[in-house]
Amino acid sequence: MKILKISIASLIIFSCSNTEENESSNNGKGIVQNENAETISYDGQEREYILYVPSSIDESSPVPLMLNFHGGGGNASGQIYVSDMRPIADTANFILIYPQGSLLDNGGGTHWNSAPIGGDNKSSTDDFGFIKALIDKILLTHNVDTTRIYATGFSNGGDFSHSLPCFLSNKIAAAVSVAGLAINDLNMSCNPSHFTGIMIIHGTSDYSRPYTGISNYYSSVESTISFWRNFNNTTADVITNNFNINNNTIEHNIYTDSSSNSYVELYKVIGGEHYWLDITNNGYSTDQIIWNFVSKFKIQ
Repeated sequence: MKILKISIASLIIFSCSNTEENESSNNGKGIVQNENAETISYDGQEREYILYVPSSIDESSPVPLMLNFHGGGGNASGQIYVSDMRPIADTANFILIYPQGSLLDNGGGTHWNSAPIGGDNKSSTDDFGFIKALIDKILLTHNVDTTRIYATGFSNGGDFSHSLPCFLSNKIAAAVSVAGLAINDLNMSCNPSHFTGIMIIHGTSDYSRPYTGISNYYSSVESTISFWRNFNNTTADVITNNFNINNNTIEHNIYTDSSSNSYVELYKVIGGEHYWLDITNNGYSTDQIIWNFVSKFKIQ
């Protein structure tokens, strides 16, 4: 696959863009076209996704599935450049999907809807239904471990990764948000069916999705952590490990339960802005840290 260099820029306070010349195009019908993409028909739209199955994968027993979501205004191809998990999939033996968000109803930028249909969304598109249909399609052709399906994403894709454990709980075992925020009514609307691994990676100087949230729209990082700590019963003492990378101090907080299980983790990047944050530590990249976290969990 040919991956071209991209840039990340904020479009508006609720959206960010991974733009990439010649990698994707708008055909004028609400569909974004990525090179080497596959399609699925859902809710009257042809939705795209890029599927990566390692050539050496062993599906003699069920394998995990990882979903990786681009930011608002971005595309699946660009997210591969931002967060290329293919080398990790090769060695860790999992299937990887980069789904494509749809265009706004008015023909504007690509996006993910973080609330169920009828909620405070960017459009009328049913993204939860699309992801459920996509997972079900992959299950028809691959031996996926349905207890080990994971999600991660950047910005608006991070918002969506926050919501998937709430509104597609029977599918998602763990999720990681990078520079994304949870919807404001998380405490009232989120009722997962099982303990869920949650990791948040967020900068304190994020201008698009402020660490403190946005009134009546996004919850703060701390309130989201509090919600998942309570839900997962990870109310024991916090384990904090600080380290430095790229002139930023990283506060790594691990929240455990009474049996020392760490269902919730926070990487607080002091001074970090709105980009795919580098939290490389002990030789592990951001992508590897994400995989190491989610891969511990399965739906019980």
